[in-house]
Amino acid sequence: MRVPTKERTREQFGRVASKYRCSADHTDIEDLDLLFGALAPKKGHLALDVATGAGHTAVALARMEVRVVASDLTPRMLLEARSLAGETGTRGIAFAAADAEALPFADAVFDRLTCRIAAHHFHDIRTAMKEIARVLRPGGRAGIIDSIVPGELSLDAYMNGVERVRDPSHVRSYRNEEWVEFVAEAGLVPLQIACLWKTHAFPEWVARTGQPPAVRGQIEEMFLSAFPRARETYRIRIEEGRVVSFTDEKIVLVARKPGASRPAGS
Repeated sequence: MRVPTKERTREQFGRVASKYRCSADHTDIEDLDLLFGALAPKKGHLALDVATGAGHTAVALARMEVRVVASDLTPRMLLEARSLAGETGTRGIAFAAADAEALPFADAVFDRLTCRIAAHHFHDIRTAMKEIARVLRPGGRAGIIDSIVPGELSLDAYMNGVERVRDPSHVRSYRNEEWVEFVAEAGLVPLQIACLWKTHAFPEWVARTGQPPAVRGQIEEMFLSAFPRARETYRIRIEEGRVVSFTDEKIVLVARKPGASRPAGS
């Protein structure tokens, strides 16, 4: 599999960053309710939002009186996150350009860490997970939301194939059991491994990455010609010969770093 370079990833998201600030998939924060229940962020905690994108998770945390550092590989995304914070009147967020696989923070700094709908872009997910564990305080918690694929290899190959055509920066959506391995290898203890299905309006989803019309047409054809099992699993909805929507699965994972936690705000 050819992995996109980080420079190309930065350039791609720089071109389309504004689309992510108003993206229906990112502004719909239903999944955060499930995440925050187990993450248990508290007033005075210091949190890191890795690959913040347009800042939706960072803003949600800051509204809970959590001090937040929002980091991203793409400077243009950080500008969008700043804009979102300004538009919503949200304070308490600092911004930092950072690679998830080489976080520029000291060991054991953060009480909480989040990473939402981004890990499928990471070149080395195991290294990123070890970095996440490194910067967490003992007793700290990490919360991750990302797309996952079923264990059936044909369905895995189908959706990852679609995503790579749509988004040149896509590396891989993993299986649930792979995430369990990543967490264990990083030395974290799972507290919650939940899944939910999310429906995407196809026109907005396919346009978000800024691909030309010919590529958008190719992606639509991949849905129109999907084999029956894929059409059923991903709930591909077609009306009058056009793709209207589809549904994929997200993991909502919370894990804890072993050790005693500190009181919030101390």
